[in-house]
Amino acid sequence: MTLLPVAALILATGLAVPPVPAAPAPAAPAPAATTPGVAAPAAPDLPTQRPGESMSLDVSLGFLKAGESRIWVGRRVGPLLPVFLQSQSAGLASIVTLKTQLVSNLDVTTGLPRSSRLEGIEPSYRHVDTASFDRARDVATVREVGRFDNTYEIPVPPGTLDFVALVFRLRALPLPDGASHEFHVLAGRTVAAVVATVEGRERVKTPAGEFDAVKVRVPTGLTGKFSEKSPTFIWFSDDARRIVVRISADFSIGRATALLTSYTPGA
Repeated sequence: MTLLPVAALILATGLAVPPVPAAPAPAAPAPAATTPGVAAPAAPDLPTQRPGESMSLDVSLGFLKAGESRIWVGRRVGPLLPVFLQSQSAGLASIVTLKTQLVSNLDVTTGLPRSSRLEGIEPSYRHVDTASFDRARDVATVREVGRFDNTYEIPVPPGTLDFVALVFRLRALPLPDGASHEFHVLAGRTVAAVVATVEGRERVKTPAGEFDAVKVRVPTGLTGKFSEKSPTFIWFSDDARRIVVRISADFSIGRATALLTSYTPGA
């Protein structure tokens, strides 16, 4: 996979994609590939990101339930606000039991992650990947602990995000029809350019109710059996809350959809 942003993470985790163990680190770690010419997005306000806010979604493959996901905001600690994504396989379409949790610690002033932690668990394997951002040096220190324990220093452009930070950044930015926002996203040891485009407004029906929603195209860059046959889309409620109400993607193995089942506003 060249990029696994949060939309694809929700869908792929629901379909029980096992994590890929890292090989032993080389003596001199190679820098991540980056795409030049993408400007760092401006720092957003964080009005919707309140401690205790929670969004739960059911993930389906075709007509079968495949997994469950939850996105929520933790309690602020000093200048940091932790935001979480947790997913696990469930239902008849799941292949094996798999749980994944990603936490991104956002700087409340800039909205950028200072650090992140991705933990994946399946019956015979557990891995923990962490990233710490040094914004002054434009470097991320990535540690991958699984069958091996490797640490890498990855050059990152200013404004680089991770999976969860990307979704929360989109929630805080203006999303008029036709608008495009460009980002750099760190996925593992790779930095990829992502252009999110607002496709328009739609009425979306979910188990949690019907919503006027903003439809945003977010390319994943997935390859192999999870290569996209058509773009991945995220629908945000078209109000100040910017709730994630639907995610949809057509992969080579079939259509995957995540729908909101419940929402709890933050305090």
